[in-house]
Amino acid sequence: MANEDRVLKEVDQELAEERQWAMFRQYGPGLIGASAALVLGVGAWQAWDAARTNAANTEAVEFTEAAELLVENEADGRAALEAIAADGGSGYAALAQFRRAASFAAADDRAAAIETFAAIYNDGGAPQPMRDLARLRAGYLSLQDGRDVVLGHLGSLTESDGAYRPYADEVAGLAALKAEDYETALSLFGALASLPETPAPLAQRAEEYLALAVAGKAGVNLAGRFALDDVVGAVGADAPAQMDESGGEGATGETAETDAGDESEAAEPEAGEPSGSGNE
Repeated sequence: MANEDRVLKEVDQELAEERQWAMFRQYGPGLIGASAALVLGVGAWQAWDAARTNAANTEAVEFTEAAELLVENEADGRAALEAIAADGGSGYAALAQFRRAASFAAADDRAAAIETFAAIYNDGGAPQPMRDLARLRAGYLSLQDGRDVVLGHLGSLTESDGAYRPYADEVAGLAALKAEDYETALSLFGALASLPETPAPLAQRAEEYLALAVAGKAGVNLAGRFALDDVVGAVGADAPAQMDESGGEGATGETAETDAGDESEAAEPEAGEPSGSGNE
């Protein structure tokens, strides 16, 4: 019996091995191919990731060097930034274009700055937050060009729910003030001053602009009191953060009071004329 059991066991083992070989012949080539493809895929991904990391590092170095060059030599720095921006596949392309536009604004080259910011927000490949900020900057810089131009730059920003909506409403309100559309200015600045989510510095400016709108609606001549150039000049390279700190300093109630005092002084000689005539 022992010999028979040993023979049966050997037969079973041979049958099992035969089944394994049959399965290998059927599925083995596919399994080997899949394994090879997996290995090649992992290797290709690692190579691609390494190339992307190296490219990003190179772009970061190029952008940093261009930004530093901009401080030393504006023309050369802008040319370097423009070269980076021309590479549409670069992750730093939009950022370089934005830095270049900001340099134009800082140098009071308003037309070039607006044109460059417009190119950014029209670039579908640029990140949406950067496109929105470019619209906002272009709107601020174009306040001297009329309300239609301003609203054209802002686009749908005044109707969005994004973080830049309050600042877009501020720009639209300033454009309404300049156009002497005091009803619209009252509506925009009233909302900005009362909404709890409005940033505190912006809410404070809105109250000052609101006072101007009330005065304008009442028939007060605001000519010379609304220092629009001060508002435009306050737009810095870090908008809207810098706008919170210094935007709109010229359009305050204090300025209006000063002008009102000047008008009073100008009227005093007229009041004194009758007295002088009587003495004669």
